[in-house]
Amino acid sequence: MSEPIFLLSPPRSFSSVVSSIIGQHPQLYCFPELHLLWRDNVEHVLSSKSNITQCRYAPSGLLRAIAEVHENKQDSAACSRAWMWLANHRSLSTKELFDYLCVAHDPKLCIEKSPGNTRSIDRMIRLFKFYPKAKFIHLTRSVVGSSKSLKEFFEHRDSNQGERKSLRHPLVKDNYALMWYATHKSILKFRSIIPPSNFLTVKGESILIEPHSVLPQICEWLGVSTDERSIDEMLHPENSPYAFFGPRMAPCGNDPKFITNPEFRPMRRKEYSFEQVRTYLTSNDRSNFTRYYIERSSSEAVISRLQDWNHSLLELVLDIEAQLGYA
Repeated sequence: MSEPIFLLSPPRSFSSVVSSIIGQHPQLYCFPELHLLWRDNVEHVLSSKSNITQCRYAPSGLLRAIAEVHENKQDSAACSRAWMWLANHRSLSTKELFDYLCVAHDPKLCIEKSPGNTRSIDRMIRLFKFYPKAKFIHLTRSVVGSSKSLKEFFEHRDSNQGERKSLRHPLVKDNYALMWYATHKSILKFRSIIPPSNFLTVKGESILIEPHSVLPQICEWLGVSTDERSIDEMLHPENSPYAFFGPRMAPCGNDPKFITNPEFRPMRRKEYSFEQVRTYLTSNDRSNFTRYYIERSSSEAVISRLQDWNHSLLELVLDIEAQLGYA
């Protein structure tokens, strides 16, 4: 089995469309979000609390990936049989299950992009221990675009499902830049402890603006063909076997917004200056990082400390933005 490729990014960083684009290369195969490798075994996957909170049997992407391997289709019956297969293989380790899926697509290199992989540096180190020759693509997006997209995503989801308790915390709600910052900080720390040859940082905006320039560079780094036919196939993410909504028991596995309209759409060049980013992060139509506590404090000393902390957080976010080549 060839070593896999892991795409690392915060949520709402073009990961669904970019991974599907890369996965359409004839020598590559992209899974949907499996939500798998940070857990120990299939029993752990099936008993996860997230299955209960999201009213599902197992992660949608995992059921669809198994159904595709077993039956080359993802209808309700195939996904039900995929779930029964999982239930009968509860003792399988998650690595064994992932290897099983990858072997089914051999000799293609398999790509996995579950956002949960980047939830902590420990999870990324676990991936590296499992696959020491794996390649990691760090996909980035400017904090402005990412924050706007996160806000839109969570507002839409909360209106349908109710707000998750963690997202009601004052330091999280409307402060999506902190989520962006924490994830990228962990990814950059992970980059510092693995061989440089295993790691590539790519701007999502660049792929969507200049695909014919950026995609051949990614292919060359991955060691796959850079010919024109391969690049052209990559520009059809709608041909991914997961670029449509699945059955009720496994509807997604990728970003619903991408699944709704999976065709490649070139992005207009959009860059933010350092001052535009600073202005966005401090403007009145969103919370400053510590505003919730400032508004509830009557102590000038406490307010002063909170303002200093707010300034420090802002500078940390701007520093990561600069490290990633933005602003």
